[in-house]
Amino acid sequence: MRTPALLLILDGFDPSYAELASAPHLDALRQHSSFALVDAVLPTVTNVNHAAIITGQFPERTGIASNFRFDPKTGSGEFIESSAALRCPTVLESIAERGGKTALLTSKRKLVRFLGRGAQFAVTAEDPPRELVQILGPPPPIYSDQIDDWTLRALLHLIRTEHPDVVYCTTTDYVMHRWPPDTAEAIAYVRRIDQRIGELLELAHDYRIVITADHGMRAKTRAVDLVAALAAAGIRATFVPPIKDRYVVHHQNMGGSGFIFLHTRSVEHARTVLARLPGVLAVEERETVAQLFRLPRDTIGDLFVLGDEETVCAPSGVFSDVVTPVDLRSHGSQHERIVPMWGVGVDVSSARWNLDACRLLGLHPEERA
Repeated sequence: MRTPALLLILDGFDPSYAELASAPHLDALRQHSSFALVDAVLPTVTNVNHAAIITGQFPERTGIASNFRFDPKTGSGEFIESSAALRCPTVLESIAERGGKTALLTSKRKLVRFLGRGAQFAVTAEDPPRELVQILGPPPPIYSDQIDDWTLRALLHLIRTEHPDVVYCTTTDYVMHRWPPDTAEAIAYVRRIDQRIGELLELAHDYRIVITADHGMRAKTRAVDLVAALAAAGIRATFVPPIKDRYVVHHQNMGGSGFIFLHTRSVEHARTVLARLPGVLAVEERETVAQLFRLPRDTIGDLFVLGDEETVCAPSGVFSDVVTPVDLRSHGSQHERIVPMWGVGVDVSSARWNLDACRLLGLHPEERA
C-alpha cells in the first residue's frame, strides 16, 4: 500500500471564507505548500460534486446530475441517497479491493449512504456510533455551526487509533448558507475549522492530503418560478431543482439552476419563454447541456436553466408571483463553480477540477491492482 491519503471536502467553502477569516494554517499551506483555484462541476450541488470527487469522474460517468431524481414516466421522484445510484467505482472501493483500510466521515447522514461503498469505517455526525459519543461527547445538531468541529474531531480520533490507508471526510455547508464570509459567525467557524486542520497536519504528518470544496456560495436576491412562467404561456412542465434534498433549512430547495421536464413537446417555445425571464442567464436543451457540462443524458430534463449570480429557481407554487425578491445564500449555478484546493505532500498546481484530487493523490479508482 502506498503512503496513506486523505481527502477533506469543506462543503460550500467558497474561496472568500478562507480569505477573510485569517486562517493561519490554511494561509500557511497556501504560501508554503501547494494551492490552486479549481472548478467544481455543474450543477454545483453536493451529490454531483461528491460523486465526481470520490470517483475521479465527471457526471456523465457517475450518473449523478442532481441531489434528486425525477422519473418522467411515473411522474414521481426520489432523493439520491443510495450508493446504488453511482455508476462507477469509488476511491474507497478501489483501495478496499486491494486490501487497504478505508474510512468515510461526514457531517450529513445522507452522504454515508451515498458514498459509503468500500468504507470499512463509516461515521456520520447525525447518527454516530455509541463508542465515539462516549469518547467525543454527543454531536451538535445538523443545523448548527458546531457540528463540523465534531466531525473533524472524529477524524482526528480515527486517524490516531486506526490510521486508515485512505480517508474521505466532508463537512456540511449550513454556516455558509446562513452567514456571509465577512460576518463574525462565519469567521469564528472558519477559524475553528482551521484549528482542527492544524491538529490534523501535526497528527497525520505521513499522509498525503488534499483539501478542497464541492462548490462555492453566493447571496441571492431574486427567485423565479419557472413552472408558473411556462404555465402562463400554456406549457405544462415539472421543475426539478438539482439542489433539492432533505436539508431544506440550508437552501429551501432553491438553487441557481434547474431541470425542466416538459409534458407537452414544445421545447423551442418553452426555451424562449424561460430565456426572457429576469435573472435567467442561459437555457439549454438536453443534448447541448450534456455535452457542455458532461452530464448523463438519461437523468436530466428537456431543458436546463442557469440563473445569474443573484437568482435562484423556486419550486413551483412557493411564491404567488413568477419573480419574487428573496434574501438567501445558495449555490447550483456556474457562479459557485470556483473552489479552493490545498495540497500537503501533493502538488495541486496542475489541478483544473476538484475531481482531480483522486488523480493527484494517485488514487484513481480505475487503477486496479
